[in-house]
Amino acid sequence: MSEHREPSAEEIQRESFDILCVDAIDLVTEYLDDALSANDLARFRAHLSGCDGCTLYVNQLEMTIELANATGSRRIDLMPRNFDLLLAQLRGKR
Repeated sequence: MSEHREPSAEEIQRESFDILCVDAIDLVTEYLDDALSANDLARFRAHLSGCDGCTLYVNQLEMTIELANATGSRRIDLMPRNFDLLLAQLRGKR
C-alpha cells in the first residue's frame, strides 16, 4: 500500500504539459466546484498560468456565475421588447 503524497513543484511543472485545452475545459466544472484532487488542481492551475484562452474562459464562467447569483430570484428578460418585429424584418429580407 503506497502512501499518498503531494506532488513536487517539478512534477507539477512537468505534468502541466499533459493538460491540453480540451482537458482543461473538461475539468472546469470540477474546478469551480472545488472538486479537483490536489494534483489535478495544481496541474489545472499550471495550465491556466500558461494559457490565456483557458484563463479567459474560466474568468468568463466565474463572472457569469457571479452575475447569476447576484440576480437572486429576479427575472431578467434577455430578449428585446421588439424581438418579434426584428425577427419578422430579418425573415422578410431573405
